[in-house]
Amino acid sequence: MPHPRLRRCLGPAALAASLVLGALVVPSSAGADARSERAEIQRKRAAAAAQIDALRATDAQVESALAALHANVRTQTAALRDAERRSAEADAALARATEQVRAKEAEIAALDAAVKKLAVETFIRPPSSESLLDSLQAENIGEAELKQALLEAKSSSQLDSLDQLDRAREDLEIARGQAEAAAAEAERQQAAVSNRVQELTVARDQQARVAADVQARLDRQLSEAAFLAERDAALGAQIAAEQARIAAQLAAQRAASARRAGPVTISVTGSGNIVSVRGIQVHKSIADDLAGLLSAAEGDGISLSGWGYRDSSRQVELRRQNCGPSYYDIYQKPPSACSPPTARPGQSLHERGLAVDFTYGGRTIQSRSSPAFQWLRANAARYGFYNLPSEPWHWSVDGN
Repeated sequence: MPHPRLRRCLGPAALAASLVLGALVVPSSAGADARSERAEIQRKRAAAAAQIDALRATDAQVESALAALHANVRTQTAALRDAERRSAEADAALARATEQVRAKEAEIAALDAAVKKLAVETFIRPPSSESLLDSLQAENIGEAELKQALLEAKSSSQLDSLDQLDRAREDLEIARGQAEAAAAEAERQQAAVSNRVQELTVARDQQARVAADVQARLDRQLSEAAFLAERDAALGAQIAAEQARIAAQLAAQRAASARRAGPVTISVTGSGNIVSVRGIQVHKSIADDLAGLLSAAEGDGISLSGWGYRDSSRQVELRRQNCGPSYYDIYQKPPSACSPPTARPGQSLHERGLAVDFTYGGRTIQSRSSPAFQWLRANAARYGFYNLPSEPWHWSVDGN
């Protein structure tokens, strides 16, 4: 069966089963493997650092943990950008391969028309050979017989179109094989991006949790330093200096995080991952389920609409509105600390096209007594949608 990515690009008419007869030019994996290995090492170091008890650890242990977590975020960010670049290159290769198939199909159509025209002309003005006339008038004349008849009737220069047609058909099989391989590679690279998004999200969460613990440690230690300042000035100054160094390290890391691209989202390039279902944009993986849900609801007299996918900038706006304006508020504050609870950028299922906020009668479903909510509660699970209890309008693939 043709690869789904290729099927979407070419359509059913262009997708006869074929072997991969040509080689794709793809980026060397040696460098990517080395970077992936480094990212894995950093990930393991960060996982160990995330277990630190910030209140009981020594200053050196805290500084080491912060450094490991920060290095992991940097490394995972670079790995994600690298994966996004390779995904974009794979998408571009798929586009080129698809265009080659289409161009070759157009060439074959033109050559085929030329051959048919030549056959008609030969039939209308046949040579004197009775055997040729008999061949052309046969009811079930095949291509081989036609070619033999034309060989007898026409000069070699007039047979170029037949030879070109044969070569074009061979080239088409090669182009289709290359396009099939390109589609598989594009899908693989998109999956790699998704994996890197998850790794970076984990890295940022680890850093945020430890940073919060270290901040609590700083509060305690600096309070201790202030208390001791009047009783043991030297010790108080020593503690204050040590904690100031940690505070500076923490502040530098937060500033670096603020300079990086904020939210983490699965990039959607030329892959067509986000599609529209009756005006609701969702990930292609749930498009059929959503279409079925909307049709079933309509059949029961419930006309639903709504919103699905939203890019990261919208999620940042929601966090700023519901959680606060600072970097911590937007990217690190726990969702439960916001009013209403709001997913951190990169973690909302809306950003992946896997959640829908339904509307009914032109308004967002806000009441659990709404006929639309009642219908969804009874039927949505059959289509893979589950409700977030605190939000009657929000339905997703896992209820989050």
